Amino acid sequence: MGRGIVLVGCLVVTMLAYLGGAAPTEYIVGGSRGWTASPNITIGYYDKWAANKTFKGGDSLRFELNGTHNVANVSREDYDNCIKTTTLAFSGNSWYILTLPENANGTNYYISTVNSDCENGQKLAINFVSLTSAGSLSSSASSITAVALSVLVLSIIAMFRS
Repeated sequence: MGRGIVLVGCLVVTMLAYLGGAAPTEYIVGGSRGWTASPNITIGYYDKWAANKTFKGGDSLRFELNGTHNVANVSREDYDNCIKTTTLAFSGNSWYILTLPENANGTNYYISTVNSDCENGQKLAINFVSLTSAGSLSSSASSITAVALSVLVLSIIAMFRS
């Protein structure tokens, strides 16, 4: 009976972990290549890198500045046309961390304003959702997980009682 209680306790902790929501994630922009320009990347590289990720408010973007580059948060028009604006971080730093606002959602745009870096593909557009939106998106998955884990726990309890 003692092992059954331990097993049930472990399952309850696991269930609570699934229902608790995910902690913020730190993404290294561009993965192992970091924030760099051609010939290390091609046009569209950063958007492809971001395409399979779900960014949410509270997550952070770590721009590892490989070479003489910088980071500017720009409007959609500035992103599309590579219009150089005020920068957030300069190449004097080896990296820059930007935390996404918890209460905002939508698309943010980033470019390098050094020389023709942006025109050569050193630009990033990310879509993200606020923490409250992320919570509602995952609520149905959490409900299914809760039901499945509850059935599992009740089955194990019934198994040890018989």
